Amino acid sequence: MPGTRGPWDEATEIRAIRLLSTHKEAVRPNGRLRFQVLSSDSSKTYEVVVDQDGWSCSCPSWEDRRVPCSHIVETVIWLDPNRPAIGVDDVPRVRPTYRERDHVAYDRARQLEHQIFDRYLWDLLGPITDPVLHRGKRGRPAIPLRTQILVAVRKVHLKEDSRDAHGLLVALNQDGKGILPRVPNYSLPSRFFNRPDATEILINLIERSGLVLRDIEDAGTVAIDSSGFSTSTMGAYFTEQYAPERRHQFVKAHLAVGAKTHIVLAVRVTDEHGADSPQFIPLLGRVAELGHTPDRVTADKAYLSRANLEAAGALGVDPFVPFKVNNRGLSKGSPMWNRKFHEFQLRRDEFDAAYHKRSNVESVFSAIKRTLNENLLSHTTLAKFNELLAKILAYNICVVIRQAELHGFDAGATSFIPKLPSPTTSAGVAS
Repeated sequence: MPGTRGPWDEATEIRAIRLLSTHKEAVRPNGRLRFQVLSSDSSKTYEVVVDQDGWSCSCPSWEDRRVPCSHIVETVIWLDPNRPAIGVDDVPRVRPTYRERDHVAYDRARQLEHQIFDRYLWDLLGPITDPVLHRGKRGRPAIPLRTQILVAVRKVHLKEDSRDAHGLLVALNQDGKGILPRVPNYSLPSRFFNRPDATEILINLIERSGLVLRDIEDAGTVAIDSSGFSTSTMGAYFTEQYAPERRHQFVKAHLAVGAKTHIVLAVRVTDEHGADSPQFIPLLGRVAELGHTPDRVTADKAYLSRANLEAAGALGVDPFVPFKVNNRGLSKGSPMWNRKFHEFQLRRDEFDAAYHKRSNVESVFSAIKRTLNENLLSHTTLAKFNELLAKILAYNICVVIRQAELHGFDAGATSFIPKLPSPTTSAGVAS
């Protein structure tokens, strides 16, 4: 089909056939080479034009993707109703499925997860040191910081409340079989999440766990996006009893994810009003500071700006951020903007193939929310931020366990990473 990105697919043709069969006068000539085509719900009319450059349509699907839409296909079929076409009921509808590359290793990793989670986390906590205490202080001896982190992260990983998680930890560590000789009081996770220094500690651990898979992620793609985690399961209900404006409250996690292994490389947390675009440069800059060497970075339209594209180019990373319909190629001091705009327009197939890897960050958010629950149980703002970071750390450890089984290495032996460079911002927490 001239003027388009190749012939339309079968699904588009099936949809066009259905629309022609259910809409009377769906296509009406509006001149020699112009046609008025009704939308699927008959609420709008789009103009289909054919000229020397091929077919085009005024619908959002054509404007955004430049692929043959159902309106163009309707017009072609309307012009030649006797052309050979596939039948609506003749096309087998097969839902695509995606299997793990090594399903045996994946099964083994999932079965061993609870058995080796504590050991991997304990190895990761190796460089953690306790603050110096003054001699002669009365009271019970302080619980080691390493133990506090282990119990808090394990509580989140078990997806139980504090009391139930305490019981499970006692069972896992009984008779000297576990890491802890004695499990502390069930309130310890809540007290740790309310520590001001817990945020920086957890972000440091997340970044160190991502460095375990640095060699696998080398020269790959980094995907950046954000998602909200609910702080209350009942926030939007019972409005008649409480207040009509009552609604869910959220904490947002902004992640930079490795597309090969789905490991979280860098993280920032904000409240529900934290914008996406300002987090692009800090996240990608932190990925580079940590020693990762990605070739590409992908993000959705919310991250599109000349400053973000230029920052990616300055770090030697090729950005793939789709342009909006009303964007133009004017550089305005940004050569990267001009180059990527023309690449987006003239080499759309290659651009979309690279941009498709952004779906990996959506898979990461889905995995975190499905396996570790979406809602946060803490009460204070600081504790909510730290609980969310603990979820991400627990997820990263699970990814490392699975990759260790897939690639045949001992993550516990490689988790002693040198000290990380200091964060350039306040511990990854944006106001």
